[in-house]
Amino acid sequence: MALADMPGAAPGQPEASPPPHATQEAAAAAVAKGEQEDEAEMASTRLSLELGKVGIQSSSPCSSSSSAGHPAMQPAAAATAAPGYGPRPRHMLTEAEKEAKRLRRVLANRESARQTILRRQAIRDELARKVADLSSQNETMKKEKDVVMQEYLSLKETNKQLKEQAQLHLSLSLI
Repeated sequence: MALADMPGAAPGQPEASPPPHATQEAAAAAVAKGEQEDEAEMASTRLSLELGKVGIQSSSPCSSSSSAGHPAMQPAAAATAAPGYGPRPRHMLTEAEKEAKRLRRVLANRESARQTILRRQAIRDELARKVADLSSQNETMKKEKDVVMQEYLSLKETNKQLKEQAQLHLSLSLI
């Protein structure tokens, strides 16, 4: 009987779509849940930023490329985008969404800078090790050069003495 009163429904047939007020209530509940998750995410991001300003690392690493560590980010993204339409354009974002994106970008930039600093430090350490190795090698080669130079001077002196003796013997044998 109740089905017969509804427009578009014939008696004995299942309902084709939920009533419009039920859809609106579900959408409002999803938006409210998404806003709560956005607020929790923004609070977490703000905390990370504040901890970063003080110089404290947060216990959960933040990554802009992966939301696996933040389960709240996945439903929030689903609630903000209409199914089949993709993410909203930048000009249609709310201030809270813009702020959340800005904070994520700041954290991503901070992480990128930290990785750059670590990479440069590793390069600097490698170059310092090479400098030490090459300096040691240079000292060893200088010592070898000095030894060879002394041997050369000694042999040169010996050669000079032998030439003088040879000339003396030659001049004595001619007399």
